Amino acid sequence: MQNDREYNSMLLDYYGELLTRHQQDILDEYFNEDLSMNEIAENLMISKSAVQDLIKRSLVQLNDYEKTLKLIKKDRKMNEILEQMKQESNELLDAYIQKIENIK
Repeated sequence: MQNDREYNSMLLDYYGELLTRHQQDILDEYFNEDLSMNEIAENLMISKSAVQDLIKRSLVQLNDYEKTLKLIKKDRKMNEILEQMKQESNELLDAYIQKIENIK
């Protein structure tokens, strides 16, 4: 299982566009660019607690989106099924696998 940081980064990838640009930028710096809350606060000239609060509230939003839409859960299940399909040797299945992979 992935750690929280990886999962939160994944949430940002899936649902980040539903956040404000400011939220996206701060979460991206924190989860993807690995900046500390102090570094982000200094760069934006705001308090560390403001950064911490924004991250916390944004993660609640992102988790709520996943609870409702379940895109990560569905994508994982689809990948699992795709891997099972790849184990089968069948021309028709291979064609369907290729079509599914082209969607991604």
